[in-house]
Amino acid sequence: MANIRRRTALRLVTGASLAALGGLAITAQPAQALQHLWGTCTRCRTLWFTGNGTRGGCPAGDVLDGGHHYLGIDWMVKTVEDGGAGQPGWRWCGLCQALWFEGNGGDPGACPSAYGGNPGHLPFTRPVAGTPGTSSAHYVLEDITNRDRPGGFSGWRFCVKCKGLWDAVNNSLYTNNVCPSDHQPHSLWGSGNYVLRRFGSTR
Repeated sequence: MANIRRRTALRLVTGASLAALGGLAITAQPAQALQHLWGTCTRCRTLWFTGNGTRGGCPAGDVLDGGHHYLGIDWMVKTVEDGGAGQPGWRWCGLCQALWFEGNGGDPGACPSAYGGNPGHLPFTRPVAGTPGTSSAHYVLEDITNRDRPGGFSGWRFCVKCKGLWDAVNNSLYTNNVCPSDHQPHSLWGSGNYVLRRFGSTR
């Protein structure tokens, strides 16, 4: 999603640590600009991009258009170009608008908006009239052991079933969430404890 709106939110000062989660590593360096307009879906609990004028696709469904429901918190996500500590390999899905992890050998996971016999996420919008569509940026997520600085909100988890990022804290006993792979709760298995920061926050 390289050409989606990006606004300078704050500058991060980091050390020279290395992120080495899931066999992937990047060198920590000062981050320059973070992309905001990421939101939590109140129904499926996944993180999705709210700035495209679409509510994407929610596995919990919706009586109107099947889209996500915005919780009201504006989260920021770094790109590889921003630098800093964290795990690379995260992409935006041009179909459901969610953030998902492509770093496991390119496994596309499960997308609630999949089409054409492909059940997984796509790092670009659906091609229309032969055009390739908008491509995703390459994102980086901090976690509690590898982050630019203290603070932020932890409890974000990777779901091994759908490959998406979901909020494992702000839901009712881990049940107020829906995974598109089987319409059951997301999985905590094998996940790091990721950290997101609110837009405009200094921590």
